[in-house]
Amino acid sequence: MEIPDNSALFSAMFDGAANKTARLGNLALRELDKGLDQFTSGNHELAINNFNRAIRLSSGGETAANAYDFKARSQLSQGDTSGAIESYQNALKFAPTRDDLIGRLGNIFTTEQRFDEAVTQYELAVKNNPSAANRYSLGQGYLATGRLDEAKAQFELVRQLSPNDPFGNFGLGQAYAREARYDFAIESFSAAIAIKRDYWDAYAEMGYALTDSGDVSGAEDVAAELRINDEALSALLNQYIFEKTQPKMLAAYVDPIYAFFPSSLGPGTQVSGLNAYLATANAQLTFSMVFQFSKQMDSASVENVFNWSIARATGSGRGDGYNLDMTLKDTEATLTPNPLAVYYDQQAMTATVLFKVSQNATASATIDPSHINFSFSGKDVLGLDMDKSADMYSGFSSFA
Repeated sequence: MEIPDNSALFSAMFDGAANKTARLGNLALRELDKGLDQFTSGNHELAINNFNRAIRLSSGGETAANAYDFKARSQLSQGDTSGAIESYQNALKFAPTRDDLIGRLGNIFTTEQRFDEAVTQYELAVKNNPSAANRYSLGQGYLATGRLDEAKAQFELVRQLSPNDPFGNFGLGQAYAREARYDFAIESFSAAIAIKRDYWDAYAEMGYALTDSGDVSGAEDVAAELRINDEALSALLNQYIFEKTQPKMLAAYVDPIYAFFPSSLGPGTQVSGLNAYLATANAQLTFSMVFQFSKQMDSASVENVFNWSIARATGSGRGDGYNLDMTLKDTEATLTPNPLAVYYDQQAMTATVLFKVSQNATASATIDPSHINFSFSGKDVLGLDMDKSADMYSGFSSFA
């Protein structure tokens, strides 16, 4: 029996299949190009339809991977994060070593604060391509998960791989700031700025580090520089400075409703001289002091009279102490250690402190108003304690 020669038939079938695959591949590329045109024009729904057709027509490989890539970008533009994640996962089935796709998937996980998953992707990207950009992303992932030593190691490598770019120094500054090593952080941000003078994000981060280090004046200088070049970053930094800065008492005012306490008068002042009403023996009168705060305070804290202290000044410097540290007479008036009441004005950020001064039985009481300390130990609306450099007032030393 003679066996027929079907080689020509098989060859024709193979050629036909190959031609069909080629035709489908060309159609897939056309749909991909159409999708890219729609994507560029912002027509993301139409773009997704084109990318889906490209995926169906392709036999996989780079065409499918690219179609999934831009499909994911369109989905992100529409707020479909879960769809974008799925698209990138599908893309990586066709191009598992493409570090750009891996990195973009990691970026989505970062945006979604799924930091451990982001790190897994960034590590894979570095494995496939240990570029400075991929190492920088990995360093940021380590920062987000609190792996600071590993983050610094990546940023050091970024600095070595790309010494003319500021990003390694920038990342190091962020890591040092997280460790509260503010001198090193500020030095690193300064190095980044030296490479790229208009690196405004580095200015802002340096401002945060300066604030956290206690150098509020330096941070305010940075905010002023940013105000000229990036108003949004300047506003964020100023808000941060405000939130992190401890409150102060800035000024003392007269309240028109209550009797004014003349805190500028010195030792030996007759109580009767404070107000004519106190010329009568055993008379009592309510006085007030109004204090201006530097920021919004916690109302309950300010109005709690036990957070306030009214006391005679003591001090080692010349003239610091009450009655200039001279021996007190029996006629010296005594004030209660806490106010009668305190009222807080949220809009004006002022506290009106009420307290009584009493005349003695012989109408001969004396007082040293300039050396009466009014101290406050409460908190601002964010829970920050008073700045110890400005939590007390006296007529002699003003605010301290």
